Amino acid sequence: MKYMELIEKRCSIREFRGRELNEGQTQEIKAYFENSGRLDPDIEVELVISAGDEYKKRLEGSAGYRGNAFGAPAYLTILSEKKDKYLLNAGYIAEELILKLTDMGLSSCWLTTNGSDNVKRALHLEESTKEAVVVIACGYGKKESALTRLDIHTPSNIKVKTRKGHIAPKIAQEDLVYYKVWGEPMDWNIIDPTLDRAFYAASLAPSFLNKQPYRYVYTDDLVILYRMKEDSETTREDLYLDAGATMANFDLVYTAHRSPDKRWICQEITEAGQVEAPDGYRFVAYFDVL
Repeated sequence: MKYMELIEKRCSIREFRGRELNEGQTQEIKAYFENSGRLDPDIEVELVISAGDEYKKRLEGSAGYRGNAFGAPAYLTILSEKKDKYLLNAGYIAEELILKLTDMGLSSCWLTTNGSDNVKRALHLEESTKEAVVVIACGYGKKESALTRLDIHTPSNIKVKTRKGHIAPKIAQEDLVYYKVWGEPMDWNIIDPTLDRAFYAASLAPSFLNKQPYRYVYTDDLVILYRMKEDSETTREDLYLDAGATMANFDLVYTAHRSPDKRWICQEITEAGQVEAPDGYRFVAYFDVL
């Protein structure tokens, strides 16, 4: 798949037509899920596709923005074994799966959840011992008029772009990526073009309330990802799912043009590679680009 094109094309749709997915489509989605990338292949995951009017009603209050599940023809639920880094892993998998849906001409919306038990109860998954980590509304979206998207560099530097679909304001990559020292701007004129595109892809990843609660630091040989602390609006679960999604976009675009053996390392880096980050941020993972 042409991941960069799909990442730019993908948008969150919140109104769906009544047209259902056919059996061939559901089988294609399941097959892709089984063979898609993982941050940690040792974490057991499972995909359940729930389709029908029953689930539209049952999910209300358990998933979606303020409990609105948007009445989609189908819901894709990622169930995960609860182990270290399982939220990062699920976020990574979910973003790659959404890009597959986009490639199939399907619309989607990543729904927030009101607890694993509530989602499992709504979808008749109570017998599963895994956590219901991600729910994705899926189907054929209704056409939406062109909407304005704001790339917020700084309060005085805002770029306006117009495209179709539900596009919320995004922080541009220039303010998501630092060079060697926290807060130091990147010189985008000298950076490797592939790395530039990978950071751009990372900046387009979906996040809870579109807050993009993470920052990258590039040190010439490493790309280091940090996440923000929890706050009154954003939970630890949200933060790690968001981080997994941005890691997926970076990974898919970078490795498409560089060594496919490169991987995110979700463990502390050596003292020599550490960057001093503000108290409000936590180390997540690093990517060796040498």
